[in-house]
Amino acid sequence: MSEPKRMHPISIVLRMLKLIKDAIVPLAIAFIALLRDMTKLFWWSPFALVGVILLLSGLFGFLYWYRFTYRMEEDELRIESGIFVRKKRYISRHRIHSVNTSANILHRLFGLVKLEVQTAGGGKEAEGMIPALSKPDAADIQQFVKRKENIVLQEDKENVQIREEWASYRLSFRRLLVAAATSGGTGVIFGFLFAITQQADEVVNINIYSFAYDWLSEQSLLLSIFFVIGSLALTWMVAMVGTILKYCFFEITKQGNELFIRRGLLEKREMTIPLHRIQALKIEENIFRQPFGLLAVSAEIAGGATDADKHSFSTVLFPLLKKSELSAFLDELLPEFVVEPSFRKPPKRALLRYLFLPSIIMVLVTGILIYSFGGYGLFAIPLVLLTIIFSILSHRDAGVSWTTDMLTMRYRELTRVTVHVNRKKVQAFYGSQHYYQSKKQLGTLKIAVASGGAKGSRFKVKHLEEHDIEDVSDWYSFRS
Repeated sequence: MSEPKRMHPISIVLRMLKLIKDAIVPLAIAFIALLRDMTKLFWWSPFALVGVILLLSGLFGFLYWYRFTYRMEEDELRIESGIFVRKKRYISRHRIHSVNTSANILHRLFGLVKLEVQTAGGGKEAEGMIPALSKPDAADIQQFVKRKENIVLQEDKENVQIREEWASYRLSFRRLLVAAATSGGTGVIFGFLFAITQQADEVVNINIYSFAYDWLSEQSLLLSIFFVIGSLALTWMVAMVGTILKYCFFEITKQGNELFIRRGLLEKREMTIPLHRIQALKIEENIFRQPFGLLAVSAEIAGGATDADKHSFSTVLFPLLKKSELSAFLDELLPEFVVEPSFRKPPKRALLRYLFLPSIIMVLVTGILIYSFGGYGLFAIPLVLLTIIFSILSHRDAGVSWTTDMLTMRYRELTRVTVHVNRKKVQAFYGSQHYYQSKKQLGTLKIAVASGGAKGSRFKVKHLEEHDIEDVSDWYSFRS
């Protein structure tokens, strides 16, 4: 029986920062709303409020560190935590799929890492997490989980095999810049700014959108256009910086039956992906990359993605590849996903179904903008044309293909996505058909794989031939 261990004391500071970060928005709103009244009473009130926040967060940080222990016992990793309610989490070594580490700036100053344990059936969050460990302690847990000493004993016998299965790809700085410039991450920035302005409206009691519209109305048309272009350029640059920080020093290595990924500039992350956890492979070509023959490769991981964004369970396997390099990349790292699909596409009569709903919605939105903003609303008219173009591209790109063991689906939203799924990894398979599709003998093909939460990840191709969906169903049910 091993003795319980505590984390590094720097975890107190990390916990303080996390508590303050989680509460920063309501605290800022309360601080601004009460600032004037508080200063009328006592000039030192704002400083006292800051001091109380730091004192309480420091107290809770210390209690969190003191009450958090872990130990390795028999075949289990045992983690106990909780200040008022004691939580005991016992994770069997046999359920653990991967042990990943990451290190932000504060971790790296003290030679520490954050350790996350992923298990079968886990969701977005890691099954177990230790916020601050020394690198030797993290290595001990990884060795405990993987039983690396067994590999060392058989090193001479397996040395040739390991060398044969070793492959590595590294993202060059030039590729990193191209990936950042074509990431299309401005939508995330706009979403963040929208949330901030909504909070600001409530705090300062000013409608920012009305203020911006009135200001633009007073300016010349040319200045307004320059303002919009400048705002777009600024958000694009912010998105570029975010992508560079995230994928700097990106490297993926295959050794045996595992993929190892390292990446990050400010926060360095290292993750392990056992090959058997990969449920589906995604090839993504956004509107900025597709004309240049560029794409990104990601994977759906059983039990939750090891490097997923908040809105996705996908793990990026490589941020940027040329289309001509994809076959060699997969052949070295994931040879089972090397296929040459022959797509069955939606028929010509399905084009109207792709055009109808998006075009109607965009026409209504444009009409509302013209009614609300007058001449400025006319700038939305090109969006109708873009919607029609994207609808035509969605019809052209959609399709489904299958081989003996592999199903390939392709569809487009803004990004063209190609999904490869092994038949054994498909958790749910079904075709649907609404009233208007039945009139044209069309249908929608949908599948789900075990990735992330209970519902998994879902993919669909709309408005396929009815008999094509039946053929795929026969393939999936082993009737073909």
